[in-house]
Amino acid sequence: MIGHENLVNLFKKLVDNNKLSHAYLFFGDPEIGKFLFAHSLANYLEKGPLAGRQGVFEKPTAILEELLIISPNEKGIISINEVRNLPHFLYQKPVFSKKRIVIINDSENMTSEAQNAVLKIVEDSPEMALIIFISKTEDLLLPSLLSRLQKIYFPKLSSEKIEQFLLFNFPAQAGRAKEISEISFGRIGRAIKLAENQSANWQIKYTDIDEAVENNQIDEFFEFLIIDFRRDLVKNSSKIKEVMKRLVFIKSLNTNKKLQMKAAIQ
Repeated sequence: MIGHENLVNLFKKLVDNNKLSHAYLFFGDPEIGKFLFAHSLANYLEKGPLAGRQGVFEKPTAILEELLIISPNEKGIISINEVRNLPHFLYQKPVFSKKRIVIINDSENMTSEAQNAVLKIVEDSPEMALIIFISKTEDLLLPSLLSRLQKIYFPKLSSEKIEQFLLFNFPAQAGRAKEISEISFGRIGRAIKLAENQSANWQIKYTDIDEAVENNQIDEFFEFLIIDFRRDLVKNSSKIKEVMKRLVFIKSLNTNKKLQMKAAIQ
């Protein structure tokens, strides 16, 4: 579990001492291992300390009987329909695991109705239940729900640590390890994807603004733009400030995203 060894040790102790909380929020940037950690925790609870190649917190190699994963539907939301069966699932007694586990991935996409339904379950969850919410930040859920969750932050990794991981695990990409680590922005998941796909186009074309908006790649657009400008900080310092200003506008105001993105590359 690259970069999250402290959390592995923490949760291993919580499991072994039977001190897990009933509900957690795992939050942090995309592609840094939040879902993999939750999935591996479920694997540890069900398969025990001998499960996996290293004995603890390994990605499951088979279907887990006591795990339910909920993700956004084809419309990109988690509606009341997706969470209706949670009480039936959680109130069953676990057979193979220490807990009945629910992972709600991209939980910030839950509708208010769905969040209120889950809130009632969290407030009165059975003793052997564990619910893990995964989100980009800690402020995208209803305050009433958020206040009942134990919050666990997943930080980004340093470029150096990602580079070392790539050099060890992807020797064929040794020549590109440094470049991949830099354009991964601390996200180990992205680094692995780029290393696995040697023919991938790593750069988003700055002229493909329509495509970036349609594919919800606005953050990636700005990240790669900043990476490009950082190659000459002295020359491009003012451009980087302008890019950051446009990104803040998009994030905080109801503004035309495409116009802001075009302004950022002028």
